[in-house]
Amino acid sequence: MKRLFSLFMVLGLVVGSLFLSGVRSAEASIFESKGTFTPVLADFRNTVDDKLATEYGSKIDVNNTNVAAFAKYRGLYPTIAGKIVSNAPYSELEDILEIPSLSNTEVQRIKDNYDVFTISDPDPALTEGADRFNNGVYK
Repeated sequence: MKRLFSLFMVLGLVVGSLFLSGVRSAEASIFESKGTFTPVLADFRNTVDDKLATEYGSKIDVNNTNVAAFAKYRGLYPTIAGKIVSNAPYSELEDILEIPSLSNTEVQRIKDNYDVFTISDPDPALTEGADRFNNGVYK
């Protein structure tokens, strides 16, 4: 029984090394044709990093920011934040003042903090799922 097991192990190693040798030659051809692997990775861009380089990194993007981002501004969290996030996306920043369920007090609070808001196109990486309402980051 031990000999049979040893035979299967040796056979598996031989077959595995043949399979992996083909992969290594493919990797080598990438390095030879490109010079380094970096240009291949440079073709892929993280859209969230691109957004963080804009106003999104320092302001509340009404189409992409989650509810928790509103917490650092007095009077906006959680009620106003929930209403803004629930009614997104918006085509213009002024559209947040048109949310039907906002009271006069809430509209005034938004106007008082209007300079902390920005708008950009919705990004699926930031808006899909329930992360906009509960991103799991707690203080």
